[in-house]
Amino acid sequence: MTAGFTVDITGTQGMRTGEWAPGEEFAILPDRRSGRPAAHTGPGGDPPAGWVRLYPPDDPAVADPAPGGGGTASLVKTAAAPPAGSAPITVAEVEARSRSGSGTPHPVLVLHDRAGQRAATVRPEEAGVAEPAHFAVTDAGGLPLCRITRTRSRPGRRAHWRIDFPDGRPPLIGHRGTWPGWLGFVLLTPLWVTFFLGSVLVTLLTLGHVGEMLVWGCPKNVVWRQPRSLPGRGRAMTFSYLRTGYRYDDTLLDERIAHSMATLHYFTKMHQD
Repeated sequence: MTAGFTVDITGTQGMRTGEWAPGEEFAILPDRRSGRPAAHTGPGGDPPAGWVRLYPPDDPAVADPAPGGGGTASLVKTAAAPPAGSAPITVAEVEARSRSGSGTPHPVLVLHDRAGQRAATVRPEEAGVAEPAHFAVTDAGGLPLCRITRTRSRPGRRAHWRIDFPDGRPPLIGHRGTWPGWLGFVLLTPLWVTFFLGSVLVTLLTLGHVGEMLVWGCPKNVVWRQPRSLPGRGRAMTFSYLRTGYRYDDTLLDERIAHSMATLHYFTKMHQD
């Protein structure tokens, strides 16, 4: 069955680029447009399906639990979502931390379920690196769920994400942009060049006030599927740039892995792309 969700930052509304801040949080929100009805619907709308908090790699709150040990009470308590009414991180605080330096090591992402219990941890494998290529995803007890690899684009090859599973099943690979999207992008490039030059002129005339409204870029949709799968088959998860949402097939992908992959993808879009 297909389920849909979105990921959005909390506490720093409007903040979409720049350095991340320790304690920064994302919310995983049910997508009512997906094929599955949203659960736990209340009078105020659907509550988050989960929370994600960002930690420095050396923070003791995200120390790895012993595999199979079920984690530690102190870890769950520290990493849980803050109680209602706690002071959120402000945009000013994030900007101040951005000015203090660059190249901050990539954070550890700790995912929690609706009840605030730790569900998964996404940890960069390259220590002290701002943009690592490999990530280990473990469950609440420290057991491996998958390994995520990020490959950057280069001439003739699209950037992509790869999910490898510990049980040896075929990996899932998600390329940035679909082939139809890239074909349309190439065919329309002359038109977009003209539009881009016009955008630069408008930006200069308005002193940059409308620059953000006129930007454009290469295709951003992503489809995670099994290699060599037939068209329309083996599609485990998709990201739609226009809908800013994710959909996944829970017969092919564990919810914890889907949320981990989506959160990592969202973090990269917001802080690194």
